[in-house]
Amino acid sequence: MSGGTGRVGLVSVVMPARNAAPTLAAQLEALCRQTYPGRWELVVVENGSSDGTPALLRSWRQRMPRLRVVGVAGGCGVNRARNIGCRRALGEFVLCCDADDVVASGWMAGLVDALRTSPAVGGALERRLLNSRVALAARPPKEADELLDTFGFLPYPAGANCGFHKELWSLLGGFDESYRYGGDDVEFFWRAQLAGHRLAFSPDAVVHYRLRADAPAIARQLYRYGRSHPKLYRDFAGHGMPASRPGDVARAWWSTLVHVPDLLGPADARAAWLAQLALRAGRMAGSIGNRRCYL
Repeated sequence: MSGGTGRVGLVSVVMPARNAAPTLAAQLEALCRQTYPGRWELVVVENGSSDGTPALLRSWRQRMPRLRVVGVAGGCGVNRARNIGCRRALGEFVLCCDADDVVASGWMAGLVDALRTSPAVGGALERRLLNSRVALAARPPKEADELLDTFGFLPYPAGANCGFHKELWSLLGGFDESYRYGGDDVEFFWRAQLAGHRLAFSPDAVVHYRLRADAPAIARQLYRYGRSHPKLYRDFAGHGMPASRPGDVARAWWSTLVHVPDLLGPADARAAWLAQLALRAGRMAGSIGNRRCYL
């Protein structure tokens, strides 16, 4: 695996963008403010947008000469977009971020420093800056001092804040494009660890993470996340991913039942209730679709 403590060559930032016009400029501004002193490029995979995203990207080309835009007609899943960006990336290190978030000024430097000694890395997600009380009630902030570990199996970074050696991406055959939404980042980094590659965490690589703003959008996202979880279980149970525990499932559904009156309460309570219901309903649907029970 390439890397080490010596000089780093070109770094590539890969960012999928679909209908991102309301948020994209803030992310591009943030990338322009990076403290990293080395050479880097930005590869934006314009993923079939129907809004002003393509025009906005064209307007930024003079301001960001290192910006390259790759168009994908008709749109595709996030992992296909990442793979397209990685194929076009010229750097030895690839960093991934999303078009609706805002990277902190030390984000790139933090990930690159970690990649000098590790083949893959994740950074911290900060949720308070960009999000409303309603969004935070549905998806409460978590500690930002370690990689995510939602499933009690292996840790993983979020696709919105991660980096890896391009050589590792090639060795793994890229991201699994059958994961179109949810589980997409988890699957890749689990495969990396199962193949013997170590993950690092960089607390200095901070992304201000934007959540869905209203309860229906939050519920749709959590439903799609939930649908992906049985697919992960199908693919990784044989490697040690534990089954969902009946007691946890029963407590989650009981909590959902007893909090039904929250639907008549304030907006943040409604959003939290809908998020929990959507996740569990998604897991039920995913269990049927993947013929593996993970509730």
